[in-house]
Amino acid sequence: MYVEQVQNPGEGRNTFTVFTNLQNDDSGLETGAIFNHGGYVKITELNTPHVRGSAGIGSVGSVTVTTT
Repeated sequence: MYVEQVQNPGEGRNTFTVFTNLQNDDSGLETGAIFNHGGYVKITELNTPHVRGSAGIGSVGSVTVTTT
């Protein structure tokens, strides 16, 4: 059995791999899945989220401009 495992290491050994259509954040991915974040391939972890759409807009009051 040992000789068989050494001669056939399984799916995990690759010399060339291409990943296409990777997600840009880890939203909805399981721990250990990979994603593309700013050109870097990252692995999802439980304690380091890369959230989707982290932007905000706000406003306070209004302004009136009068010209004479």
